[in-house]
Amino acid sequence: MQIAFLLSLTALASISTAQSAGCNKNIPSKFPTPGTSTSLKLPGSDRQYRLYIPANYEKNTPTALYFSFHGASRDMLEEEDLSQFSNPKFNPNGIAIYPDSKNGYWLSNPNADTSRPNDLDFTNDLLTHMEEKLCIDTSRVYSAGKSNGGGFTGVIACNATVGSRFAAFAAVSGAWYDTGDIEGVGPCAPAEREEGYPFFEFHGTTDTTAPIDGNTKSIPKLPVIDILQGWANRNGCAEKARWARNETAFENPFVKHASWDCGGKSGIVQHYREGENGHCWPSTVGNDDYDRLASQCPLGRYVFNATEYIFDFFAGYRLGA
Repeated sequence: MQIAFLLSLTALASISTAQSAGCNKNIPSKFPTPGTSTSLKLPGSDRQYRLYIPANYEKNTPTALYFSFHGASRDMLEEEDLSQFSNPKFNPNGIAIYPDSKNGYWLSNPNADTSRPNDLDFTNDLLTHMEEKLCIDTSRVYSAGKSNGGGFTGVIACNATVGSRFAAFAAVSGAWYDTGDIEGVGPCAPAEREEGYPFFEFHGTTDTTAPIDGNTKSIPKLPVIDILQGWANRNGCAEKARWARNETAFENPFVKHASWDCGGKSGIVQHYREGENGHCWPSTVGNDDYDRLASQCPLGRYVFNATEYIFDFFAGYRLGA
């Protein structure tokens, strides 16, 4: 009993040290008031982002931070509306941030601006800025994105410097490129860490923008299974390891849910394979994807909310745990 009590005290102490330098500071005047969002510019930079602070934010309570990266040719405003990370229904307690790319593309996409400071530098600096100005729980910082933004989330996860600051990662309709020869990116080489690399990917079987099985066009995209097996391998599964479970999640439309158990961690890599869905962010009420990409999203809405599943997944992981 005494040992258990001492262990619980140790756990509480480790959680308390996860608070950032911004704890106990007032919200900066240019930042949004709690319960709202606004567009801002990163000081000392020409880069923009959109910031949401939850209504119940308190300056002395370390708060989770969720990054949401837009798709190619889109922007931070569209991503906020699409991902719904500012919606209290899905995110009642966390801060959400929507960075804007340099030229409409993120690193991993061959059209991205690779000049320094690049997108990884920007993400790192933006995270530092948030931790200095707001009370962030530094053990609960997460990254997600749509399409090229999902691919860039993979780039973050693969980067030993920036990725080491994020607890878990998710991609919706990820556009997966071979980044080995892209300046400023290179091969996937995440920092070693005991908690592993939780990774979640959603993909429609009829996606023609970022095909689930990849393509061999002039700028090839990689098959999603290669990405998932890569993360399974980095988490301690054997190379090309098959999933531990591959279950039917919904019958109509037909949706499969696969998950990998690696390094003693159950479901640390997960995937939803969405029948009758294309390059779309799954939503039970529809969204901009279902309006703008109607030919790829013929159902008009879907049978689950990817955002809900992402937040449930993220809730299971924190750095140092």
